[in-house]
Amino acid sequence: MNEEEIVELAVCGLHMRGFALEHQLTGLGAVYERTDHTAPVYRMVRTATEPEKPMLVCTQNGTELEVEVWRIALSRIGSFLQMIPAPLGLGKMRLRDGQEVISFVGQAGAEEGLTDISRYGGWRYYVQETQKLS
Repeated sequence: MNEEEIVELAVCGLHMRGFALEHQLTGLGAVYERTDHTAPVYRMVRTATEPEKPMLVCTQNGTELEVEVWRIALSRIGSFLQMIPAPLGLGKMRLRDGQEVISFVGQAGAEEGLTDISRYGGWRYYVQETQKLS
């Protein structure tokens, strides 16, 4: 019997539980595993797209940011990648324990002129705070 290889995928925005694109993960059979944090080498910026979404940027003066780690069949990663619009893509990201997982990455230079929202500690907290202000 051939077991399907399962990989970990970290998400930090609209694909998290309770957000608009969670169904893209669950529709591919992905299962939520845990909430974790990035290594302190990332900043989070808000894209200028509609709807707005976060993008992680690797930098020397980063901070730990909340992410969700999901388990997904490696064979489904290609299907997931096709759902992701530019300037986002998939690559490797380091968690605070040093483990590397598949995650969203931004195209080089895509963060230029975007708003840094790292001080909120993660997308969920950013949304909670900014909705209070509305």
